[in-house]
Amino acid sequence: MTFTSLMAGQEAARVALAGVLVVAANAAGRGYEQRILPSSLDGGFWLAGSGLVAALAAYWGSASLTVVVLACLLFTCLAFSGRCAFHAAVRGARRRGATTAAVIVGAGGHGQRLAVTLLGHPEYGLLPVGFVDEEDEHEARLPLLGRSADLRDIVRMHRTRAVVITGQQDQATARTARSLGCDVYLAPEPGDLFVDFVPLREHVRSFALLRMRPDPQDRLTWPLKRVLDIAVAVVGLVISAPILALCATVVRWEIGPGVLFRQRRVGYGGAPIELIKLRTLKPVDAHESATRWSIAHDHRLGPAGKALRRTSLDELPQLWNVLKGDMSIVGPRPERPYFVDQFSTTTPRYELRHRVPVGITGWAQINGLRGDTSIEDRARFDNHYIDDWSLRTDFKILLRTAWSLLRPGGS
Repeated sequence: MTFTSLMAGQEAARVALAGVLVVAANAAGRGYEQRILPSSLDGGFWLAGSGLVAALAAYWGSASLTVVVLACLLFTCLAFSGRCAFHAAVRGARRRGATTAAVIVGAGGHGQRLAVTLLGHPEYGLLPVGFVDEEDEHEARLPLLGRSADLRDIVRMHRTRAVVITGQQDQATARTARSLGCDVYLAPEPGDLFVDFVPLREHVRSFALLRMRPDPQDRLTWPLKRVLDIAVAVVGLVISAPILALCATVVRWEIGPGVLFRQRRVGYGGAPIELIKLRTLKPVDAHESATRWSIAHDHRLGPAGKALRRTSLDELPQLWNVLKGDMSIVGPRPERPYFVDQFSTTTPRYELRHRVPVGITGWAQINGLRGDTSIEDRARFDNHYIDDWSLRTDFKILLRTAWSLLRPGGS
């Protein structure tokens, strides 16, 4: 290999590294988010900063300051030019008919004005096909397609991919639309106090639009949660194998045969799963196992059973549930069907806990809500975790769980 070819290879590697860093930096700065009307000037300072970081990383220590500055300008200009070309192509395609069919919920004055605006400006990419409203008396340019209860049929019939909610905020309609794979937008009226509490990033001719966050399973980082689950489960099973063997021996000595027990629980989407735990007490029969709420103070608990429950070592076999995919390391704690049926009728939003896989530990548990504590509080904490899910939150819960194991409390 000649000196010239070696230098050319090094330059190519630097340019490739810089390109990767520019893309990564802009992704971190949400530069590639889907937008109603993409603007090349949005995030301009972030774009310039990413070019500077890329240039410094690629040429630091191997080139003069002049080369670094020129490289920074070059990377920034290339990224900006590419963004301009892409956005121009998107707007042009929309004007030629590449729009998304949309349903507007609310046929009042605000909804009708928004519909007229979208019809007159196809560059925003939303083409309203009709209204959903509880009343039949509105006169509008677009047809009334039905009521909120008919939304599933309306979305399928009209191949709708977007739902815009105006007027009163309808949580059930929004969640139904999102579950059908639609992009969901809330369009508060101009001057609505609501817009003073949230950052606005979308608009249609200055009509504010707030995009509903996707379900956790539809976010780009969600697959990493499963990767984290598998890694923690494998490492945990390997490390805890001697501890499990010792615990099983102690349980066998105190209780007798059957050191493991399997119990039916309700998992993701309400589907049944079979939870595996170390046995700490033998129930009288299957009915007691399915309906007894807590055994923390049961006189039948022996010293080994109490120690296992106090240290949560009885839950180590659930790492196998995680490896199988029945559970996650972090998520709402699974409950028995008997209690799920009860709590779903008495506790607000309890059934919404099953929107993500159940877990060994969770946001409610690290905040002290385990054992005989408020079900309403648990549901609120679990739903907050789901609504605000991020991989960072999972790491936070894992670290706090590990710390709590150093000072275990009662089960």
